Amino acid sequence: MKTSVLSVPNQLVLPLLAVLILASLGCSNQGKSSKWSSREQSIVPTTNQPTTLGAAAESGPKLEVQNPNLKVAAIEVLEQGGVSDRPLMRANAIEALEPTTEPLRKAVLRGLVDPNEGVRFVAAMSIGRRNLCGVSHLLGPLLDDPSNSVRAAAIYSMAACGDEIDLNPLAGFMVGEKASDRANAALVLAELGNETAIPVIRNGMGRDFKSYDPARSRTIDLLMAESLVRLGDRRELEAIRAALFAPPEHSEMTALACQMLARLGDRTAIPNLHDLATGEGPRKAGPELRLVAATALAELQPDMVPMDLVIGQIGSENAAVRLQVANVLGALNDPSMEPQLTILLNDEDPYVQMASASAILKLTSDQSGP
Repeated sequence: MKTSVLSVPNQLVLPLLAVLILASLGCSNQGKSSKWSSREQSIVPTTNQPTTLGAAAESGPKLEVQNPNLKVAAIEVLEQGGVSDRPLMRANAIEALEPTTEPLRKAVLRGLVDPNEGVRFVAAMSIGRRNLCGVSHLLGPLLDDPSNSVRAAAIYSMAACGDEIDLNPLAGFMVGEKASDRANAALVLAELGNETAIPVIRNGMGRDFKSYDPARSRTIDLLMAESLVRLGDRRELEAIRAALFAPPEHSEMTALACQMLARLGDRTAIPNLHDLATGEGPRKAGPELRLVAATALAELQPDMVPMDLVIGQIGSENAAVRLQVANVLGALNDPSMEPQLTILLNDEDPYVQMASASAILKLTSDQSGP
């Protein structure tokens, strides 16, 4: 999943937009005051911010798991999340359903008319990412959406589907006032793979985001740096590597860097990711951040994942930690982990259930089914 910037890094699903979902996605003040937690880092996204994942009572009711077929049960869990009253769950459901066809199409059709701009953004992006070009004609109205991020997503998917579309508005979004629009426009330009966009993205970096704190501004610049690297400008890779060593009070930067380095396939970072995941380095991170690093390792060097940590945290009292366990298991893509994923699919916290469902769909994506 890649990173979207409609909010904060949230790896729940996300490998799609990997991680910033728009601050408005939560429709609350959570992202403004809470401590960092990986839950809000998944889409959805950000690219791909903060909030602590609380107990099940605070996260919402448990989702029903009824079908004995693990893949079907996972899809049903995500379909329930897709009609939740929580925008973050609806957005994550769309991303997690990407390995499917018909369930994804249904979720996207709902998402295109969702009242939340973060959900509309994810739905619009999914059309181009998953080649759902049979419904690309529905993107036309989104070219006039109040959200520039949603407009950028519509432009991307229409271009990806071969429609005649003017890309020039993306350059305007890169110098707009809203930080999330800049990062999401950079994501779209990277997805389109147009190297001529490098100067445009670089022009949007380092600007004074007066409505955000310095940490938020650094996060936006880091997301834009990833887009530059994806387009071939490797100069920004060192900045992403350096974010692995952000101070503890900026753990969200470290988590985001882990996800980015995995997406970029940066094997140079493997030793540092291993030190972070095992707690052997100078930074003695908590289990949640260690598991984020373990997820990156699972993508880059699976045999170096500290499985004692992963399996040992399945019963953690912290739902955010259990969620990250599901992410690691999804990245490992190991069929022998189905029993562990089944446990997490039946978790009391709906966000953990959705993370597990996402992992299960990755694991079973080569099997027949919905």
